[in-house]
Amino acid sequence: MISKTLAGALAVGAGAVMFGAPAQADDLGDLKALVKELKAQLQEERTQIRDLKAEVKGLNAELTAQKTHLSAQGAAVESQGGDLRRVEAEQKVLAEKQQAAPAAVAAAAPTVAAKPGYIAVPGTSSSVRLGGYVKVDLVDDVAANIGANGFTKTATDFASIPLDHSAASRRSGQVNFTAQESRLNFATSTRTEKYGDIETAIEGDFYNVGSGNLFRLRHAYVSGAGFLAGQTWSTFVDLDSSGPELLDFNGPVGIVAARQPQIRYTMPVRSGSLPPSEMAFALESPTGDIATNTADNHLDKTPDVVARFTMDPSWGHVAVAGLGRYLASDSGAPGRHPNQPAYGVLVGVKINTVGKDSLVFQTVDGNGVGRYLLQGQGVSAVMVNNTLKPITIWGGSVGYTHFWTDALRSSLAYGYGHFSTPAGDPLRPLKDMSSVHVNLIWSPIPAASMGMEYIYGHVETSSPQYDTATGTTASQGSASRVQASVKYSF
Repeated sequence: MISKTLAGALAVGAGAVMFGAPAQADDLGDLKALVKELKAQLQEERTQIRDLKAEVKGLNAELTAQKTHLSAQGAAVESQGGDLRRVEAEQKVLAEKQQAAPAAVAAAAPTVAAKPGYIAVPGTSSSVRLGGYVKVDLVDDVAANIGANGFTKTATDFASIPLDHSAASRRSGQVNFTAQESRLNFATSTRTEKYGDIETAIEGDFYNVGSGNLFRLRHAYVSGAGFLAGQTWSTFVDLDSSGPELLDFNGPVGIVAARQPQIRYTMPVRSGSLPPSEMAFALESPTGDIATNTADNHLDKTPDVVARFTMDPSWGHVAVAGLGRYLASDSGAPGRHPNQPAYGVLVGVKINTVGKDSLVFQTVDGNGVGRYLLQGQGVSAVMVNNTLKPITIWGGSVGYTHFWTDALRSSLAYGYGHFSTPAGDPLRPLKDMSSVHVNLIWSPIPAASMGMEYIYGHVETSSPQYDTATGTTASQGSASRVQASVKYSF
């Protein structure tokens, strides 16, 4: 538009020059002034156009930046939405798992592999068992007595049999009732992936010293991965060959039976031709069992060391065990600390004969193993003139169990023990002991049994002993009793 105006003005000016009055100088000057003014306007409009273009370019850049920002915000919103949807999904899965967990635990608990007789603990890998038995015994010492007092009134103590012609030997017919052998036990078994089953056991009875009925601890131990720690049967004991089933709480002469705290490791022995076998090693609690006329100053310096090998072929059972001890006494006075090593060897055999019948045999030999024997004075050495002299002991037992029917059975057991007691023993110098048990037991149901048992015992000393009450001397004595028992296990 500006260009058309400028062209019109130029045309008018030219016409005036060609056809107007050449003499009209003022008109020409006006025309030049008009052209100059128009050029100035044209320059100003060009400047405005450049400014407008720059402004438009800035607006376009700002618009592009806003579009980019909006796009980024949209992507962020989309990402946040995805995160939100993912969190919601995870929360949903977690909620479903939480709702399913109680049912899963309840479903899994019964699948814990509980041992027979155990109860699985829901939600754990452990199972528990509570058991024991109730037993009532009636004992009649028909000739002399085999249990003199307190703990031994109903449990046999053949070392206490009175010698012939003594006042005590003439006291016959004592009747005793007891339920002290009744027993309670609690056990747990926990399955682990790394160590197998970890087991614990606590057991006790009421056979306390004296006439009381206090609870007496028998076993308390934990075992797993071949290790055992706690109180239980000594590793020197072999229960499978220790005698047939008897009603007598103690049992025959000539067998090993001791419970004590210990640390034991048992490992399987594998060989292509060897039946299932095990080797056990143990450090066990030492207890000085020294007879002396003076103060008992025994000092237990080292644990008893035991090793035992057992084998279970198809025909029965075999066990061989060795025991090492260190007996010591120390009064604290100069030169009064005698000591003496001691040892013991045990061999036990069980043979399955006909049907459910079995024959058992056990022998023990040692120089200072008195406290490990079930029957005896519980003495391993004698202190004479500040010299420690171990007692050499040899003994054994043999027994047979015969099943008349599945519910009716009988057992016969014979035991013998020989003691080489050094001179100077302050206790009655035992030389020989023997015992006989024979019984008949009936089980109307597997958990219940009742029976009768006859028991005979004989004792002999290494020298005649004087009885002040009768003024007689004797070196041997005998006693017999009849026992009836009723037992129910749970």
